[in-house]
Amino acid sequence: MGLTLSEVSSIIDRVTAVPVYVVYGVAKGGSLVYGSSSEGTFDLYSLDVPPRVRRVLARSIHFLATARPSSDYVVYVRDVSRGFELSRVYTVPASGGEVVDVSSSLPPQRVLGLAFDGQRVVWTGATKEYAGIFLAKLGSEPELVARVSGREYTTDVSDRYVVGYGHLRGDPFSTELFVVDLSRGGELRVYTPREGSTNVAPRLRGSKAIFASDFEDGDRQRLYVLDLESGELSKAQTSWRDMELFDPVEFVDYGWTDDGLVWAIAKRDGRAHLYVDGRLVGFDTGFVSSAVLHGGRAYVVHSTLKTPPKVLSVDLVGLNYEVLEGADLPEDISRRLGDVYLAEVRSFDGVRVPTYVLESAVVPKPGPTVVYPHGGPWAEVADSWSPIIVTLAALGYHVVAPNFRGSTGYGQRFRKMDIGDPGGADMEDVAAARNWAVERGLASGDSVAVVGYSYGGYTTLMQLTRKPNLWRCGVAGAPVADWEEMYELADTFFKRFEEILFAGKRELFRERSPINYVENVVAPLCIVQPQNDSRTPLKPVMRFVQRLAELGKTFEFHVIPDIGHAISLERSSLAKFLLYTALFLGKYLQTSRPS
Repeated sequence: MGLTLSEVSSIIDRVTAVPVYVVYGVAKGGSLVYGSSSEGTFDLYSLDVPPRVRRVLARSIHFLATARPSSDYVVYVRDVSRGFELSRVYTVPASGGEVVDVSSSLPPQRVLGLAFDGQRVVWTGATKEYAGIFLAKLGSEPELVARVSGREYTTDVSDRYVVGYGHLRGDPFSTELFVVDLSRGGELRVYTPREGSTNVAPRLRGSKAIFASDFEDGDRQRLYVLDLESGELSKAQTSWRDMELFDPVEFVDYGWTDDGLVWAIAKRDGRAHLYVDGRLVGFDTGFVSSAVLHGGRAYVVHSTLKTPPKVLSVDLVGLNYEVLEGADLPEDISRRLGDVYLAEVRSFDGVRVPTYVLESAVVPKPGPTVVYPHGGPWAEVADSWSPIIVTLAALGYHVVAPNFRGSTGYGQRFRKMDIGDPGGADMEDVAAARNWAVERGLASGDSVAVVGYSYGGYTTLMQLTRKPNLWRCGVAGAPVADWEEMYELADTFFKRFEEILFAGKRELFRERSPINYVENVVAPLCIVQPQNDSRTPLKPVMRFVQRLAELGKTFEFHVIPDIGHAISLERSSLAKFLLYTALFLGKYLQTSRPS
């Protein structure tokens, strides 16, 4: 028996009400600084010791720089364009108080890679006309440090250096580090330990920078330390072997403790764990998504696909922990979730596609199933909290989430397989996940839908236009409809994104655009589009919808007003997307629909 509309709404409201968290650092006086969606938008909070939560800002922040124990201030980015992701950079005392716009002399920008050392703020800013690295001392006007091409990320700053990484040699398959020596006139120097290697996210400690690279292995990242004065390169050293035995492929984050020990959040197979000096800290299951180390404690955010995020304080000596912030999933919803497991799907050419599955406990097998391709494409579905996946399973759908080629988390070779071929073999991987679900007996062949957002929305359009007979229906959130038009509408950052993703093969823009295959659509299609989306703009999506109407296709089109692409930052926007999705699936995928 199907759920009523009231029951569907209740599930969506309660799942999206579960807060997400990111820890950003410890400010002067010992206050933990973190972001949380507990009030419906992603806002800034501080937590004193002994625990006392203070809401510092209720302004729907975008992200923060690392807070520093040497400073009373925190630095954050906020969209000032109603979702178009044109932002400004602000400072505010961690205890609350006057907000200062440190970027006031600049036009709003797409801000990338914010960093703060307690006195200096640095970021990469991009507009339609230019991209540059900017530095501002507290109380002073920002200055342009260097011009860049638009796909560079600033990751740290000190009194002498600004460091970061990006596609600095023009090779879409590699990333290099950059170092700006402020004491020598601010010249930008590019560094790579091996041409063609992937090097990311340097963090400073004095004259040394720790970073992750695949230059020795060619696939798995390892941590290295570069002495910026001598040029000496060495492997990061740890006393314990727990992280080495885990054998990670990538890192979520890393740095140094107060006393100079290396810490890292290492990941593989969709799970990420915290290691300090190579020793496992906290949990050997699920996913640690952010961490801060200070004063003999680790403050971490931990979740799984079935358990919501919590902020935990872990004693680095005894490894005991306490929950500082977090909510449990309501018991009646939790009971609707079935087994979680990582499967391997064999694609058309033998490539193994790591695929997370969350079964629903309230429908049989085979039963109605949703294939959920993630966004990105350089992202992944891991054993970490996903309100979209949890909602779908709670509503009565088995969820199959393929980490198609191009996904992160499974090595650099796998991630790079999508470069130069988006909309090609990665689409075959998604179709293979659908066929695997049918062959395994999880889904029946006539009851499989595809639902995705951003690159996942693009994947939905590609599946329904290029493989129309595989799907009962599809939901595309914020999709790419036309790569050519999107490129013309894009700012510097997203123009560079397309150039890198397609490896400069602009002749593929047309071939890989769903708008050129609308006549093939057979299955009912629902499109949900943010009005102010600057990543996947509304204009080409509306042209796609117009073609659907002209051809008499079965479709729904919903525009969510006054929001941008990042719907996960605002509870009400995510709930709207899920409600449109749930009602559409209830109508076309289930035999009984919400009343």
